[in-house]
Amino acid sequence: MRHSDSSHAYPPSHYDDQMCLKPPLMLWVAVFYLSRAITLPIAMAIGHFAGVDSKAIEAFRGLWSLDALVPSLIAAAFLYTLCRRVPAAPQSVRWIWAHGRALLGVSAVLDVALLLVGAIRQGEISDQSLLSLIAAAADLYFLVYIIAARRVRDAFSEFPPPLAPEAVKQATG
Repeated sequence: MRHSDSSHAYPPSHYDDQMCLKPPLMLWVAVFYLSRAITLPIAMAIGHFAGVDSKAIEAFRGLWSLDALVPSLIAAAFLYTLCRRVPAAPQSVRWIWAHGRALLGVSAVLDVALLLVGAIRQGEISDQSLLSLIAAAADLYFLVYIIAARRVRDAFSEFPPPLAPEAVKQATG
């Protein structure tokens, strides 16, 4: 188990049951945003079955891009890790968590690069290129947040300790 040696004290509500610092809400938002090429089609499918207006679903389709799939796969792996941050987590989840800031940074940088290349290839300013520039600005904002925020850095330095071998057997079956 790694714990932060931060001199910054957080209130008790910022800690989970294992006394590890919870990932902040903005980190969850950043991860969902960076994984949008995967999470957006899922949200559209749920919306379709929930009876959301087809015009709204078409608007969401305009935000989806095949180019964003690679950066989104990286962020989606981290989204899985966020959901599996428990003492019984396998070593692969712990590895992804330990390298999470770097992985999310790579995801954001790749996304910015792909968006800018796509906007430059168009050669003219259009609604689509403006949306790409806005998306790139959001990527840069989340990149700076992931790299610079103390709370994110402190949360990444902690992970619930692994269960003892007897507890693993009980937890898995």
